[in-house]
Amino acid sequence: MWTQKYRPRKLDEVLGNQKAVEMLRQYHWRRPLILHGAQGTGKSSLVEALARETGWDIVEISDENIPSAKTICETASIFGGRKLILIDNADEIRDIKEVAEIVKSTKNPMVLTTTDLKSKRLATVKKSCEEVQVRRMTSASIEKFLALILKKEGVEPDMEVVKKIAENANGDLRAAVNDLETAAKGGRIAGDFEVSARDSSIDIYKAMNAIFSKDARSALESMWDLNEQPRDVLLWIDENLPGVYGEKNVGGAMHYLSRADIFLGRIQTRQYWGFLRYANPLMSAGVNVSKPERVAFAPYRFPSYFAKMGWTKRERSLKQGIGEKLSPELHVSAKVAASEYIPLFRNLIKAGKIEPEEIARQFKLDAEEVDYLAAV
Repeated sequence: MWTQKYRPRKLDEVLGNQKAVEMLRQYHWRRPLILHGAQGTGKSSLVEALARETGWDIVEISDENIPSAKTICETASIFGGRKLILIDNADEIRDIKEVAEIVKSTKNPMVLTTTDLKSKRLATVKKSCEEVQVRRMTSASIEKFLALILKKEGVEPDMEVVKKIAENANGDLRAAVNDLETAAKGGRIAGDFEVSARDSSIDIYKAMNAIFSKDARSALESMWDLNEQPRDVLLWIDENLPGVYGEKNVGGAMHYLSRADIFLGRIQTRQYWGFLRYANPLMSAGVNVSKPERVAFAPYRFPSYFAKMGWTKRERSLKQGIGEKLSPELHVSAKVAASEYIPLFRNLIKAGKIEPEEIARQFKLDAEEVDYLAAV
């Protein structure tokens, strides 16, 4: 995809937003930075360019690794250097309280991005951050960049079409590059290419509709403007796939979805977002081309995974708290104490071999933690 191929490799290659570029170059990093601006203005590209220029390793904090975020933010990279901590779309992280804590305690440079700086969820977070606005590019700047891409690709430019694409993008460079790649399909700009009005973003329900019931191209394009984490999109598809395609017709779609999951896992472990160019087509176009002749039009359901995480959050918090109190006395890690000794104490209490009050006194457990241990 051209959006990946022509991402800036260093800060000098970033188009526009020179004020933001200079701020990043000269920043002292005593406080985290929060980059705010509309979708497609290049916030993530700025962070990646900064990391390459400084030699820092980008480590992204997301819902998947938020439980270990504090350790990630306070330790050096595996080679002993500094990390650049990235929290993309910070206002959408489910455990926003944990985000507020780590921005106060991080010992590494940290950048948060958001399209909605006024979000109430960021009220506490913003108090610990410096703010930098990333502005939309002018249509003239976008037009020059699109022409440069065509030159590098060896495509004869139709400047009327290029100009229309630039104007239609409304400052969204990513959208403009995606439209240009579509227009230049086949190695030339199609003279009859129609530049239609473009929404800057779509919601998850529209994306599900495109993936499940439209054509493969529409399914893939729905991912370009969807303001959701790739892992969350995969969970939405997984939740609704059996209801739309029918449980007997999901084999082919699940094949592509599982492959997308593999690439998303590689992104998480290797911190290389280039794998997204494979994950997105697999979970969108791949699922689309696997649909049966008839699909059901049932209401799309919120992923049950999110609900289960909410239901178990209190239990996980209790187990972690008990483990931390048991750990010093038992000379084991908090993780081992929680996983091995909590079941042991529960069995002893159940068998009447030990009283809950005795454990509470010895390990200084509160009433809620004692009730959890005594539960049958």
